Amino acid sequence: MTSPMTIPAFQSWFAGAVPGDGLIYHLGLLGLDRARGPSSLPEAARSQLDRVAARALALAEDGRLLLVQRRVAEDRIAYIAIKASGDKPRRI
Repeated sequence: MTSPMTIPAFQSWFAGAVPGDGLIYHLGLLGLDRARGPSSLPEAARSQLDRVAARALALAEDGRLLLVQRRVAEDRIAYIAIKASGDKPRRI
């Protein structure tokens, strides 16, 4: 298992990324891995993952990131953040 992405690393990537740049911010099952009870991650890692996922979602809701998923195995998904183009935030 790899170490979870940290907030400083995620924010550093976002600040330096250009539109179209992508980052895999988690490999696994995000909903399960973020949950306090069923997650097999140590509490510190689970909490860190939860903060990164929440930050990614906030940036996506603001139109600055696109969030996509790619299945890499039966029970393993790559969660990918892609920097959005343009300076205007989009609201759906």
